[in-house]
Parts: sequence; C-alpha cells; structure tokens
Amino acid sequence: MAGDQTSYRTAIAARPSEPERIPRLLLAEFTAWAGPTLYRAGKFALAELARGVIALAALGFAVVAAAYGIVYFVRFLTELLANWMPHWAALLTTSTLMLIPAGLAALFGLWQIYRMRSVRATVTAAVRAGDAVRGRAPQGAASRR
Repeated sequence: MAGDQTSYRTAIAARPSEPERIPRLLLAEFTAWAGPTLYRAGKFALAELARGVIALAALGFAVVAAAYGIVYFVRFLTELLANWMPHWAALLTTSTLMLIPAGLAALFGLWQIYRMRSVRATVTAAVRAGDAVRGRAPQGAASRR
C-alpha cells in the first residue's frame, strides 16, 4: 500500500528566456564590478556618520559647559568686585566687560557678511527684482505705498 502514497511529481527547473538572461547577466556583472566599491563606500559612510554623531554630542556638551562656565565666571567676577564697590557698580562693570567684546564681535561678523560676494550678489539680485516689480506695478498701487 505504500505505492499508493508515492508521488510522481517532479520539480521543473525553468530556464530563463533570452530577454530575461540579458538583464540578469548585466546585473550580475554590475554587482561583481561595483559591489566591493559600494560596500566600502557604505562602510565609510557609516563610520563617518558615527564619527559625526560623536562629534556633535561632544560639541553640544562643550557649548553647555561653556555657557555654565561663563555664567559662573561672571557671577564670581561680580562678587569679587562687590568687595571693593557697591553691588550695582560691580554688576555694571561686569556687564560692560561682557557687552563691549560682544558688540565688537557682532560688528566684525556683520562686516565679514558684508564682504561675502555671494551675499552681495544675492542682495543686488533682490534689489533688481524689487525694482523690476515696482516698475511693472500699476500707478495706483505705487502711489498707495
């Protein structure tokens, strides 16, 4: 009775047709040619991503630590000056000592931005576009401004 349970089904290995062989061959050749390069590029990109995340975390910690350090230093300086002058004068002196370099740094930064060619070109293009829009505007709209 075991013969009743046997099956005569066979697996047929279908060969790809000619139009299917060409893309398979091209994909196999491309994978063999570009595979190692793409693997190395992916490995490099992942390593750089990890390094970037670590760098950003370290820089974030440094910014927070520096901010707290500056606050505590200003407070220490104020308390130190308060030994020789009234508290309000110590606060004024400390504030002035902080605001003068901040103002100079802001002026220097604005000057550097002004010197950038790309910013000047963008501003010039924006002014020209504004002039063109105003030149095309009806007289009633221009007189309402």
